Amino acid sequence: MMSRVQHENLVQFIGACKDPLMVIVTELLPGMSLRKYLISIRPNLLDLHVALNYALDIARAMECLHANGIIHRDLKPGTSSV
Repeated sequence: MMSRVQHENLVQFIGACKDPLMVIVTELLPGMSLRKYLISIRPNLLDLHVALNYALDIARAMECLHANGIIHRDLKPGTSSV
């Protein structure tokens, strides 16, 4: 199912296996997680426009997944790339 889902805000699915453990393989992205980025800019705050753009990008990606019957289940700053 993931192999047919493509969106500019989603990593590209490469493959998966279930035996002996469930493993999902995706492309490797440059950069860092949103969590690491937020920690790196401390004590500064994230600019409101930047924060809104990140939120919209994440929402668009989730909308694409949900439209294809997929639920992320682990959405958090540590699993979102910037």
